[in-house]
Amino acid sequence: MGSRRVVETLTRTGGFGKHVTRRRLLETFQHILDVTRDLESVRPGGKGFASSIRVRFLHAAVRRRILQLAAENPAYYSVEEFGIPVNDLDSIGTVLTFSATLIWLGFPRQGIFLRSQEISDYLALWRWVGYILGAPTEPYLSSPAHAKAMMDSLIVSGEIAPTATSRTLANNIIAGLQGRPPMNASADFLRAEAYWLNGTELATALAIPKPPLYYTILVAGQCLFLMTLCYLKRSIPPWDEANIRRLRRLIHKITLDQFEDKKEAAFEFRYIPNFGKITEGDSGSTTTTDEKERPSVMAAFWARNKSVEGRNLHTVLVASAVMGWIAWLGLKSAASLLQ
Repeated sequence: MGSRRVVETLTRTGGFGKHVTRRRLLETFQHILDVTRDLESVRPGGKGFASSIRVRFLHAAVRRRILQLAAENPAYYSVEEFGIPVNDLDSIGTVLTFSATLIWLGFPRQGIFLRSQEISDYLALWRWVGYILGAPTEPYLSSPAHAKAMMDSLIVSGEIAPTATSRTLANNIIAGLQGRPPMNASADFLRAEAYWLNGTELATALAIPKPPLYYTILVAGQCLFLMTLCYLKRSIPPWDEANIRRLRRLIHKITLDQFEDKKEAAFEFRYIPNFGKITEGDSGSTTTTDEKERPSVMAAFWARNKSVEGRNLHTVLVASAVMGWIAWLGLKSAASLLQ
């Protein structure tokens, strides 16, 4: 949401309002699941291939509709200031967000570093998906070096310059996801994730309230949990492969269960730009529970323990206990040597 131009297109679709953003994000996540399912899925006729074609048509429909409205009323959207909606640069940035940004920013900030072959393979997948989506891929995704250079160029080019619209959409996402399955995460935990993954500078520019230290510690616990899981399983290839297959089926089922109709998204032209249709904010609040209905401290504690936050807290406690035990052994050994 940091791109000053892209958000002007997103806000005009109405798909990032507080009450609809969750479905919009689920649809994007479903597309990612489709294209990463297996090799057959991204080949012509496969599920991922078909999803990508639908997304491409959806982008074209949004582009055509906004330009049509701008022609009727220039005040609706400034092509001169924001460029053609969903243009080539936007498409390159989108593909990089799901590939290069994860490889060199998202994963490392969670303590996960991919091997060179994994990087090349993952970029090859998104180079093909980008081609299906109609995004320019050469030379921007032709090699890891090119992909990283393009990502860095976009970051320093001034494209990442949050506006009031950026701040509205970013906070709507938190409001739309808080307390919702399958994570059931609180707003403060989601804010802590935003600060951890995006950095303090960008999160502050997006007007995301700074969370209490407790939630930052929970995010650290989450990173520790994911690091342990990823590196342990990667060290045992048969276990890793079997687990990946199982997780794909499980995550697909969980994602499908989150849709109201329990059906996969068809990437229809659901959010249609129109005059007066601009995504509005949540008046600075991301709280969905009325103050009178706020649960007690104990009720909130047990609710957190049933969410991803509970798992992260347990990870922090176990890690602290292990580190304490190691420190105690070290001190005991040092004391024995000194005697």
